[in-house]
Amino acid sequence: MKKHSYLGWTKSSVAVAALMLPAIALAQAEQPAEEQYSGDIVVTATRQSESLSKVPLSVSAFSQEKLDSRGVRDFADVIRQTPGVVFEATNTTTNISIRGINSTAGAATTGVYIDDTPIQIRALGYSGGNTYPVIFDLERVEVLRGPQGTLFGAGSEGGTIRFISPQPSTTKSSGYARTEFSMTEDGGPSYEAGLALGVPLIQDKLGVRVSGYYRRDGGWIDRVRFENKGVVADDSNYQNSYVGRIAFTWEPTPELKITPSIAYQKVYTNDSPETWDNVRADPSVPDAQFSNYDKGEFLNGNRVQENGRDRFYLPTLNVQYAFGPVDLTAIASYFDRKQTFRSDYTLFDQSLFTGITLPIFPNQQGFSDFVNTQKITTGEIRLASSDRDAMLTWQVGGFYQKAKQVSIQQVDDPFLFQYAPFLVGIFPPLVNGRLIYDQATSSKDEQIAAFGQVNFKPVDRLTLTVGLRYGQTKFNINSFAQGPVVGPAVTDVGRQKEKPFTPKFGAEFQVTPSTLVYASASKGFRPGGYNPQVGVPCQASDLDPLGYPNGRPTTYDSDSVWSYELGLKTRTSRFSAQGSVYQIDWKNIQQVVGLGGCGFQFTANLGSARSRGFDLQLDYRLTDDFTVQAEVGYTNAKFLDTFFGGPLATVPLVTKGNHVVSPPWTVSVHGQYDLSLRDHHDSYVRADFDYRSRQSSLTPGIDPRNGGTDPTLSNAPALKALSMRAGYRINGIDLSLFVNNLLDQAVWQGRRARDNNNATVYKSYVVRPRTFGATIAYRF
Repeated sequence: MKKHSYLGWTKSSVAVAALMLPAIALAQAEQPAEEQYSGDIVVTATRQSESLSKVPLSVSAFSQEKLDSRGVRDFADVIRQTPGVVFEATNTTTNISIRGINSTAGAATTGVYIDDTPIQIRALGYSGGNTYPVIFDLERVEVLRGPQGTLFGAGSEGGTIRFISPQPSTTKSSGYARTEFSMTEDGGPSYEAGLALGVPLIQDKLGVRVSGYYRRDGGWIDRVRFENKGVVADDSNYQNSYVGRIAFTWEPTPELKITPSIAYQKVYTNDSPETWDNVRADPSVPDAQFSNYDKGEFLNGNRVQENGRDRFYLPTLNVQYAFGPVDLTAIASYFDRKQTFRSDYTLFDQSLFTGITLPIFPNQQGFSDFVNTQKITTGEIRLASSDRDAMLTWQVGGFYQKAKQVSIQQVDDPFLFQYAPFLVGIFPPLVNGRLIYDQATSSKDEQIAAFGQVNFKPVDRLTLTVGLRYGQTKFNINSFAQGPVVGPAVTDVGRQKEKPFTPKFGAEFQVTPSTLVYASASKGFRPGGYNPQVGVPCQASDLDPLGYPNGRPTTYDSDSVWSYELGLKTRTSRFSAQGSVYQIDWKNIQQVVGLGGCGFQFTANLGSARSRGFDLQLDYRLTDDFTVQAEVGYTNAKFLDTFFGGPLATVPLVTKGNHVVSPPWTVSVHGQYDLSLRDHHDSYVRADFDYRSRQSSLTPGIDPRNGGTDPTLSNAPALKALSMRAGYRINGIDLSLFVNNLLDQAVWQGRRARDNNNATVYKSYVVRPRTFGATIAYRF
């Protein structure tokens, strides 16, 4: 290890230790009072129910009450308040980074679970991203940082995000209702209504829980004619969400619990969430402002409405049986998702082929229609010892999953040979007189695995953990592509398989009943895959110069991480803290190699990276009336070597020392002051502040030493989001007024881009402007 790297790691460790020392001192100064501390919720991050303060993992957990108090309405809101985690979404894809581990190539690096069903998507074709449950009737959300390869398997390389549903009760009734209305400055109204109700149908035997929810997120971006900014559609980027779920619990005997359920969700997005911020008539003239964020003018000049639909349903059967010293859990589920959307390709196509961006003809349009489907069958069985206080505790299990995906893309551009007549005779004719690209790819991922974890207590308060998972993965793909940009039609069938092994080792020491220290070393992986054949024009334009005379590389292997973590958790009746320092070594990384001359791409195992950092979460009730919370994360993730797209490539894809695209610092601070207007603590005022720092270091996409970079772009600016809420409670009803983005930060987040390096329109994803609203919630 180089001296400067060692010193940097030492400084990070000392920094988090210094932050934790006051927490340890405070914990020792006060008498433990575990049962009094309301912030310690029960989680299942280890596949067993445990108090968060007893779990030897870095976990952020959000109960339904916490989500409501912070005004969380979607997955992005959750991530903004989670240290070390970053979420990026466009109109075509989503990407999650946990502790700097993220990739848009191949299989997912983050596991996404609804209860016990993994639903993450593989990057297939040129579009598609994960779907996420709408935030309404959830028991909690758990974010597990670091690889979870032993208990959660493939896809949980960087971490795992779990959405836990409330279960029916056979003994008591419960309910939850929420409605909200808000107005976004320079935008349309947003509103919602939802109801969840659980009742016992037969006391102690049968219970049911039913929920339904609708939400309208108003738009604030106008689609206009680029020639004169005349409005085509006002506030066009609105979104409608529909959610429903029903679950039954049947307990024929005290030892047996059977829970069938089905969840449904549909999200309609009316238009693109991106704005045009700057436009150039051609590359030789300066940028001209298109949108004016300071004046509340959020505009896009797309010729085509970019709408989309995303729906899924998820039936699940969960069986739990307790027989003596062993608990059995068996789960079966089927996830069926279909996503369709349309993207405007008018500017993309013309700028790519001619270098001229803005449409030449008055009625010119080009668009791409995408269809992505997922059909995932999952089965898992687990056996676990029931005596948690025994010297030896254990759990073993088996897992099977078959995930089928289909990706279809059709680029419809009948104007191709009008704006680029020089391509006549060079390109084949349009497919069906309209399509320049027609692609369909289907794949099947199969995984079967056996796993186990043993916890051994050699002496009082010390626990040693060993976990092992051994599996087999198979990947099959069938791909077809045709059209002028492809050349002769391409059909390809391929497969790839591996036998991954992911161990975990850990030690934890319960210093006092309320203070835990732990250390762990764990491995994570994601499956490899097969690269379908690319178009014939790619050979001469791209593959030969890269050093691939026989075509693209056919397969790519899994990549893997080893994570080393040291953590502490402590709490008293008024205070809790948890923090960890970590190092993650990532090898054989799956990377996309773009073939710019022909528009195709392939995936290869290239390079390695290292991520170091820490996360810290604090919760302190300063007085009976005033509570503060804070979450801080620091991530320093960078590539350890320079690598190229092929053996003959002269310009690297990544230069040694480039940082992974991720803000180094993520900070959230929350404060709530409880008032007593009539009854005790019947009112409150709270503020929530989220900060994401700017990545000031060079990343691969903006380093001029790398190929395919865009020197006109930069990393995302810092984000400072302040929200405030004031409310009154009476008889289980919570009435509140709120303002989100109080500072009206009109900054782009996640992505600012242009269609290609020839394009002269810059498009940005801007955070929602200042929004005022009122919420009524009722819980019993």
